Amino acid sequence: MGSQTPPPLSFKILPATEEDFLTLAQVESICNDTSLGTPLEANITRIMFGPPHPENHKFRAKGLVDQLNKDPTMKNYKAVVEEDGKEKIVAWASWNFYPEVTPIKDWTNLDWPAPANREACNDIIGRMTAMRQKYMSGRRFAFLQVLATLPEYRCRGIGSSLVQHGLAEAEALGISDLWLTASAHGHDLYLKYGFRDLESIFTHEDIAKYGGSGDPKVMAMGRLG
Repeated sequence: MGSQTPPPLSFKILPATEEDFLTLAQVESICNDTSLGTPLEANITRIMFGPPHPENHKFRAKGLVDQLNKDPTMKNYKAVVEEDGKEKIVAWASWNFYPEVTPIKDWTNLDWPAPANREACNDIIGRMTAMRQKYMSGRRFAFLQVLATLPEYRCRGIGSSLVQHGLAEAEALGISDLWLTASAHGHDLYLKYGFRDLESIFTHEDIAKYGGSGDPKVMAMGRLG
């Protein structure tokens, strides 16, 4: 017998605040570490950060605070359900909206906390930044930087709602070009909303030097107007 369709779920999409950032970091870490469609040994985030770790979560949360304070293009949205009378964050998305042509800066290496593979983190994020520069330089565009859902809340329409929320904001700003990088797990969802494959970002050789093996299946995708 096939798997049963999960029952309908009531949730709200709300702006995320600084008080949410540690929880958002935890949700992102758990989501990425349980990404479907890619073996663990080829999972880019496992190669970069190892399994979910509190030090990585704190570092990520601080980075989100810094971005919020310095980057007015960033908008974070959370998906919230009610459980036992309390609100619970089960998914989130981070978008950047550039209604004016804005230079895409080169990646600046960070001093990642000890649980992470610092060289891998800076190399991999640097490659993704260079790919974005290749395709989006000189454009007014929106960038879906994060889409993360806890495993037990997948396939309930939450990811679609978070994507739709960002697409609506981009349209309101007159932005028709959109960019993201997709894992195998999210690839079909993005195709549904008009994104198309542009270029595979990594090969098995790229991750082998950091102890990974297999095809990482990370795709640059765009919806170019």
